[in-house]
Amino acid sequence: MATASSDSHTILQKLINNLSSDLRQLSNETKKKYPPIKEAAEACNMKLREYSTMKDSLITVMRDASVDLLQPFVLGCDTKQVKIVQLCLTSIQKLLQHNIVNQASAATIVNVLSALCELQTEELKVLQTVLLLVNTTSVVVHSTLATLFVITFRLCFSKDLTIVNTSIAAVRQLVTAVYDRVIEEDVQAAPAGDHSNKDSDSSKQHQSNSVDTLRPYARDAYLLFQDLCYLINGDQPIWLTGLTEITRTLILELIETILTHYAPIFHCHSEFRYLLKERVSPLVIKLFSPGTKFPNSNSSLSSGSNSNSTFDSAYFPLIARLLRVVCILIRFYFSLLITECEIFLSLLIKLLEPDKPVWQRSLAIECIHKIIIHQNLIKLFCLSYDMQPHASKILRDLTNAISSYVQSYFNSATVSSNSSTSSGQTSTNNSVISDKKSSGASTTSKLDNTHSSNVANGPGGASSTILFAYRNLLVPQYVTYTQGQAKAVYVENWEKFDCPLIPDAYGIVVAYACMLELVRAVQSIVEGTGMRGDTIAGTQLRTPTQVRPLESLTENERYECIEVVNCTWSSVLVTFTLLYDFCCDDTTCELLLRGFQTYISLCGLLAMNVQRDAFVTCLCKMALPPQYNIHLLSKQQNSEQQQQQQSLLQKLASRTSTDSSVGNDFERQQVVIVGTPLPLLNSSPATNQTAVMLTSKNIHCMRTLLSVAHCYGSILGTSWHLILTTLQHLVWIIGFKPSAGGTLKHIGTIANTDAAPMANSSAVVTTAAMADLPILSSMLSRLFESSVYLDDVALHHLIDALIRLSIESMEVALSVREPSLFAIAKILETGRANLNRIDVWWKPISSHLLDVCQHSNPRMREWGTEALTLLVRSALEFKYEKNLFDNERLLHMIILSLHELSIIQYSDVRQKQLEATLSILTNNGPTLQTGWPIILNIIGSISREHNDSLIRQAQQCLQLVVTDFLSTIPICYLGILIKVVAKFGFQEQDLNIALSAIGLLWNMTDYLFRMKEQEHQLKNVNDYLDPNEIYDSLTSIEELWMILYRKLSELTMDQRPAIRKSASSTLFTMITSHGQLLSSGAWSILIWQVLFPLFEHVEQFFYTASKEREQMQQQQLSKSSGGQEILMHHSRDTPEKQWAETYVMILAGVTRTVQVKKDFLTKLDDFPKVWSVLLTNIEKSALAKNPEIALAALKSFNELVNIPLNVTQTPSPKKPITPHDQQLWQQAWQVWLNIGNGCSRCPPERVIIIDRYDSNIPSQNFLTYFIDIFPNIINHIWSSDFIHDAKHFEQFSTIIERVLAVPIHSDMALFLIPTDVNLTLLQESAYKAMEFVCKNLKLELAKSLNASALLPICFKRLLALVLYAINPPVFDCAEQIKKIPTNRQTNGKTNDSNVNFVPFSEKILRMAASLYEDVTDNPAVIDSGTLQTMIQTLQIPLSMKYNCPSSTTWKLAIECFFRVLKIGLVVARKHRNAFESMWADLAKAFDDFLFSKSVPPSDIPIEEIQRDEAIDCQAIELIRDDILPYANVLPEIFITKILNILNRGSIYSCTTDNFIDIDSARRLREEFSKICFETLLKYSFINDQSSSNENLVIKRLALGSMLSRCKEILQKYAHDERLHGKCPLPRSDNLEPVAGALNYNHNSFTPFSPRTAEMISVLKALGTLIGALKRAPKDSVEMNIWHQLIALYPCLVECTTSPSPQICNAIKDTLHQYFTLLTPPPSVR
Repeated sequence: MATASSDSHTILQKLINNLSSDLRQLSNETKKKYPPIKEAAEACNMKLREYSTMKDSLITVMRDASVDLLQPFVLGCDTKQVKIVQLCLTSIQKLLQHNIVNQASAATIVNVLSALCELQTEELKVLQTVLLLVNTTSVVVHSTLATLFVITFRLCFSKDLTIVNTSIAAVRQLVTAVYDRVIEEDVQAAPAGDHSNKDSDSSKQHQSNSVDTLRPYARDAYLLFQDLCYLINGDQPIWLTGLTEITRTLILELIETILTHYAPIFHCHSEFRYLLKERVSPLVIKLFSPGTKFPNSNSSLSSGSNSNSTFDSAYFPLIARLLRVVCILIRFYFSLLITECEIFLSLLIKLLEPDKPVWQRSLAIECIHKIIIHQNLIKLFCLSYDMQPHASKILRDLTNAISSYVQSYFNSATVSSNSSTSSGQTSTNNSVISDKKSSGASTTSKLDNTHSSNVANGPGGASSTILFAYRNLLVPQYVTYTQGQAKAVYVENWEKFDCPLIPDAYGIVVAYACMLELVRAVQSIVEGTGMRGDTIAGTQLRTPTQVRPLESLTENERYECIEVVNCTWSSVLVTFTLLYDFCCDDTTCELLLRGFQTYISLCGLLAMNVQRDAFVTCLCKMALPPQYNIHLLSKQQNSEQQQQQQSLLQKLASRTSTDSSVGNDFERQQVVIVGTPLPLLNSSPATNQTAVMLTSKNIHCMRTLLSVAHCYGSILGTSWHLILTTLQHLVWIIGFKPSAGGTLKHIGTIANTDAAPMANSSAVVTTAAMADLPILSSMLSRLFESSVYLDDVALHHLIDALIRLSIESMEVALSVREPSLFAIAKILETGRANLNRIDVWWKPISSHLLDVCQHSNPRMREWGTEALTLLVRSALEFKYEKNLFDNERLLHMIILSLHELSIIQYSDVRQKQLEATLSILTNNGPTLQTGWPIILNIIGSISREHNDSLIRQAQQCLQLVVTDFLSTIPICYLGILIKVVAKFGFQEQDLNIALSAIGLLWNMTDYLFRMKEQEHQLKNVNDYLDPNEIYDSLTSIEELWMILYRKLSELTMDQRPAIRKSASSTLFTMITSHGQLLSSGAWSILIWQVLFPLFEHVEQFFYTASKEREQMQQQQLSKSSGGQEILMHHSRDTPEKQWAETYVMILAGVTRTVQVKKDFLTKLDDFPKVWSVLLTNIEKSALAKNPEIALAALKSFNELVNIPLNVTQTPSPKKPITPHDQQLWQQAWQVWLNIGNGCSRCPPERVIIIDRYDSNIPSQNFLTYFIDIFPNIINHIWSSDFIHDAKHFEQFSTIIERVLAVPIHSDMALFLIPTDVNLTLLQESAYKAMEFVCKNLKLELAKSLNASALLPICFKRLLALVLYAINPPVFDCAEQIKKIPTNRQTNGKTNDSNVNFVPFSEKILRMAASLYEDVTDNPAVIDSGTLQTMIQTLQIPLSMKYNCPSSTTWKLAIECFFRVLKIGLVVARKHRNAFESMWADLAKAFDDFLFSKSVPPSDIPIEEIQRDEAIDCQAIELIRDDILPYANVLPEIFITKILNILNRGSIYSCTTDNFIDIDSARRLREEFSKICFETLLKYSFINDQSSSNENLVIKRLALGSMLSRCKEILQKYAHDERLHGKCPLPRSDNLEPVAGALNYNHNSFTPFSPRTAEMISVLKALGTLIGALKRAPKDSVEMNIWHQLIALYPCLVECTTSPSPQICNAIKDTLHQYFTLLTPPPSVR
């Protein structure tokens, strides 16, 4: 405080010094002319010196003495001397500056100033003093203050412009100072609770009463304001006495200043409010009236030019200032002047009417702009007027007026087009303006050089930017506005007193700014109440969860917000739509689109759906090309309010379409994309090919549309459909196509210039738009990805819109090839973005995508399937809060959607489904758990309609399941898996897959086998089985086995042979390997419900199968093998043959099952029934016409009977089989017999067909196998039944004979005909069977003689088989045999087919001979005449000899004949009575063999002839050694026949009638004849006196017979030779053929004629006889013999004339033998 006081004292000291100096100067100036002034100055100076010595309260003392201090200066001013006056005023100002003045001194100063003003002296100094007087002190009040105002106002009318301007400024400062005092006064009085806060009713009191209630400063301010009102109204002032003139503009400016800066005074003091209502408001209304009395004469033009230029010039300053006052009143005093403001606003609205001058409309729109920027006023307008029942709709009218103002400007384009064209330049010269003379003239696109600087040189500076353009109208950017600020170029220009040339377009720019501010104000009103939501990090999306509009607003607040929007939305919509259509500036377009965006958000927040949809609709239409063929409006609902909206939008659409019909070069230059329209449901092909063009504005609008959807998706509701529909059309036009994951990528052509679309309808994009395409694509993707921030309701709206859009696309896709896939792609993106709440949206999306998957259009179907499968895969891979695989309901819901694709038959759909399934298995296989049944059913949902590629895909999935995830599948689902695997076996498209499926079933058997330990986990397996697959008696694991067996049995009945083969093999291998796991009940079910029914079905299929070769089947097989032709073997080239193969496998499998599991099956109660049914099936199969089945049946039968039924039973015969088993084997034996009888019986048709491909008789292979069964089956019944009943052997042997008689198939004949030593397989089997019987029979004979009864029968059957070598068996059939090639040879040769039995019969013959050797002495053999039977049998081949089919036959026969006789003759001699009838047959056998009528082949070698002759000699030796020695006990007749044989054999004879034979000399049996003679001679020449008469008979018969025969031959030859001369002699028929003889000349062979050979033989026999007789003992030859021999001599002589040298040589040799006979022997002498 001390420092401040010291500073103040210092200042005052300086002031005293200055004043002292001024006083001295004044004293000097006035000492001559004005002594009083000099004295006063000196006196005052003395006081100052006195004051300078004072330390305290100096300023107070000086202020109290201010009157005295001012006295010299006041006197100086009265002198009117300029120099003195200036000095005095300067000193006064110093005192004022230091506040050395009180109220009295102030009055003095004012009086001085007033006097100086009157004298017009130092006016400038006066004004300075006035200002100091008011600004530095507060003592100037009341009348003194009024005097100051009067002085200042008077100076405003000075002739000096500087004084005028200074005066005006001083007035303003005075006014400011006055009202500043009031503010300070109110502040100081506020704590005291002064009367200034009285009720406003006091304003109704009289003025005097009002002034009395005010405080001093307020009273002065009140009186000043009141006088200003009086003055402007033309009345006399009350307080400003003496003021007679003042300009209205200045008064209005002062009022404006007061109202603007000191509004609190008016709000605090009722007296001031009274002035507002009673003075200012009427004044303003009154002042407006002159401007409304002169309407525009050319009201039709939007320029509204007025011919009364004087009126415009006079009233423009006044109207401008009045409008500023109006703005101030509305802005600051609306709450005080609600009614008055309604009038003011109505006046402003009227000023915007088209009939008003341009300057008035421009000023009005600027004023409105100044009002609208104050957001609170908009709400107040709505609350005070629009929401009141009987008030004017000011806010609605105001916005409509602005909109109409804009519309009227552009609507005038048609009327003023001609004039506008002529004046459509951007600038003109000053002369044009000077000629115009009319301040309201239309200057659509002209700016004068004088006045346009107010616009062009504003804050934005000069601008050539065109904001809007329509036809010939251009709207430049006159002013650049900042948000929330108004630039009233004309209203705020206080220096303008002349009406300026305002362009028409200027008002449009301001109106555009007004609409932007209006949108901002409405947004602030709505969001400022608490509805503004925070944005989520990384996105601009606002959701109701964040904003919570209904929770944060009261009902009244919400209603207020709705009313504000309702009052403004239509005008904003119309104006922004219109301006955007004509907008040329990108920034302006952006602001307009933001307005749309704002209103969409506000309407959405307030649930104003109709208004929101209206903005969305317009935004959508602006995004589309002009006149685009889409009717978005028709998709609105039909409520009354929405119908009004439709009418509004239709007007917009009609106007826009009309405007767009006019060519606009400016707009055409902005075309950036050319494409084709999206096909619609009823559009024509020509329409779809029409090119449509997108401008940069369309692209800009599209981006805004995306932004709206992105930021306000939560409040769009049903508007989603409009937005998405528009986006779909734009995406189509641009050429975006969906790619993987649903994102859109551009597919089109890049062009540098505008071009028509290409023929393939791809979009042509200019380089200017290429940069936007990735951005648009990214925005489209982010839009749907950001749906994750939507709440559930909003998400449903989005999904519903996408589904509706997709349904529309589906309808269109029925008639077009390339549909729009936008909706499906975005459904996919939306679903993938919202996997965290999949239960909210899954059902509607999946249901719709399933419908899409069934669409007939391939592209639509492809993407529908892609979307659904990708959603399923993504859903399964998503990480949920709760593990998905533990949430059974959700898991099933997801996978079931994939499963429902199975009912769709389109292959591409199924392919996608299987690809997804494979992916799911790969990624989620180990964790599927309860989802396995659905996955398995998907894999198993294959059908006949599916192609091979689908089957392969499904098989890959199945292969993956079985190989990798079998152990992870819950055991209760294995039944489903088995049935699914079986389905792949049933499919017919790919044979290899079907076969691999069977392999998978086999793999599962191993897994089931290992599951035995986990059987407790199979408790709920029945829940997943069909009712017919559940058995009460089976365990769960057995039920799975039954499913497996049943499916394999069904596969065994498949139509494809390979499947049947593989399935049957797997089935029976499975039963064999794992059958031990089954219980007896399971085995019973397996046999009776699986195996036997399987056999019956296969049998039925076989008998009903076609026998014709099927081409289609061949083609299918070729297709399944890769398209290559398959060469099928003839044994499988018909369905019947193929089914025969299956038949065979089933029969073999069933049989093998019974055979392998015999130890278990025998314990079953119904095993005899099983055995019986099996044997019945085997019998039936063995008798089938198909050779393959028949043979397989035999193999099965053999396998069945090859083992004992009781495994505990040893092969030892000491342990007999049980009666139960015996009965079973009896059944088997009977089946064998039935098969034998059936297969060897003649066919019922009595015609045998043994062709290669078709035969009705069994094959040799079949018969062979059949016979092979006999040893196996007879083992089981041999000792118990076979040896005790000859009937069995009779049946067996009969079957053997009949089987051997079955004809051979023509195609096997060449392979079955054996060589001379080999047997056919059938013969070998038959031989073994007979050998088995014989061998076992001999064993039984060794034990007991019970089997003796079989021996005769056995020999009989064996010997019957021996004759097959001579006479093959004939099949018992009366008709001819078809298709048997007969290869009978001529020239005495027999049928080749007979050779078949030669080796067999020979082996049987050996076996019979051996058996006879073993059982010769058996009584049954002796009594049955077995030896005679054998001789009779052997006689046949022996008699045929060379006529036998094979030379080995008769040779073996003679061998066995010798063997049998060796032992048989002994027994016969011992039991002569039993063999009496045998000897004749024996003699005949010898005779037929030794002198057989058969002729040896011509090509037989000499060695063979010699060997044959040796055999004949063996026969003679047998007679010589074993018969003739026992002639005494043998029948004489037999002996006689034997000797005749020897006699015949002793003579050489010719054995052939072949005259061509050159080797006839070899036909003489020399050795045979020799041994015959020797044998005869042995018994004839022996001189044994003890010999019996029988020996004599032998001798006589032997030699006499021989000599008689020789004589006969010789005589006949000589006789015939004489008769024939030199001709050859004919054959001698009465000569019996004998073996050939060797020529006399041993060095060479000479060809003989038959007679020559005969003669040579006889002659050699005679020579031999003579030689033998000579060597015989004496007296052993009867004399008669010698006489007969000598009697032959003449005959020999007769033959010497033979021309044959051979005969002559033989005769010579014979005659030489007679040399010894010429002399009688000594005995005779």
